[in-house]
Amino acid sequence: MRNFWKQHWFLTTLSFLLVTGLSVGLLGGAEEAGRYLGWLKPRTVTAGVLLLMSFSLDSGKLWAAFRSPFPVLLGCLLNYGLVPALAWCLMPAQWVPDLRLGLMIAATVPCTTAAASVMTRKAGGNDAISLLVTLATNLSCFLLTPLWLRWTTSTTVPLDLKEMMLDLLVAVLLPTAAGQLLRAIPPLGQFATRYKTEISTCAQVLIELMVLTAALRAGDKLHDWLHSAETPQGSPISVASLLVALVSCAGLHLVVLVTGWWLAGRAGLPVGAQRAVAFAGSQKTLPIGLYIATNPLTFGTTHPFAMFPMLLYHTSQLFLDTAIASAWARGDAAAAQHQSGQNPPGPMPPSSGLAPGSVTTAAQVERGQPGEPTQTR
Repeated sequence: MRNFWKQHWFLTTLSFLLVTGLSVGLLGGAEEAGRYLGWLKPRTVTAGVLLLMSFSLDSGKLWAAFRSPFPVLLGCLLNYGLVPALAWCLMPAQWVPDLRLGLMIAATVPCTTAAASVMTRKAGGNDAISLLVTLATNLSCFLLTPLWLRWTTSTTVPLDLKEMMLDLLVAVLLPTAAGQLLRAIPPLGQFATRYKTEISTCAQVLIELMVLTAALRAGDKLHDWLHSAETPQGSPISVASLLVALVSCAGLHLVVLVTGWWLAGRAGLPVGAQRAVAFAGSQKTLPIGLYIATNPLTFGTTHPFAMFPMLLYHTSQLFLDTAIASAWARGDAAAAQHQSGQNPPGPMPPSSGLAPGSVTTAAQVERGQPGEPTQTR
């Protein structure tokens, strides 16, 4: 039980807080809960999460990836090219307008700041590539995310492009850059390295608080809709519509992951780079997506359920990628064990032609050369 909690505490508490927030909001307790959670402003919490994650992000190995930028470029192209394009095609399949918009939000946010590197490292991949894709997509999201949302949702949602760019610049770009600048100070960099796990845990707790407040807001909207005097027929959201959104999010993630792995392999990249491209090219970050979905300047007021696809995408990618990374790691371990079984260490057989008592180097054994006889007293 302890091991399960240690490995899955984030997903477990995330699910619990999501259900709790929706239930409290649906029962009319959002106003009371807001007295204690009113200080959790979306912009402030998002900036805090990204500052902590950027501060704990080891960028020392990134220079090696600069010398071979193709895997990084491929990961960025998948993350900000293929994922939004496929999500755009899946928008008509969603049953509810909020879920259509939420799917595009989930597809147009940058790569996750932690999970991509964690999964890449777990799978034995090149985490320097995933780190660089993370930085590149997060530092450019203030420009690319508003553009994609404007192109794909402008027919249904009025969107102030300049205002959104400025908002993301303040909430995303500045804290990300500030975290790396603070890490460049030697004492702070040593602190970030020593307490990386604790810093990441604090950031994840802030993410869960964002989920709780967003769920409270969504439950409160659903409560108002159910108790309205002019309640329309049907429901703004249903279990069936959420299942469609879940399949769309999980399927989208898997398709892009497999595509990235296949393209990297066809390009002749090593296995470690293939796995890094697969994870970094398909994963999406949660805090920025929730911030956009719940921001009154974008969709937070008129589409309170737009947050659900982001939650579904992030949760499904964590479950799926954990299974994939574990399978790849087990495959590598089995291959290494099989290879060592074919060449077990042991004494040199007599047929090798070596004189008794001779000293032989590994290179001589490989070439089949006899070793030098030892001196005896």
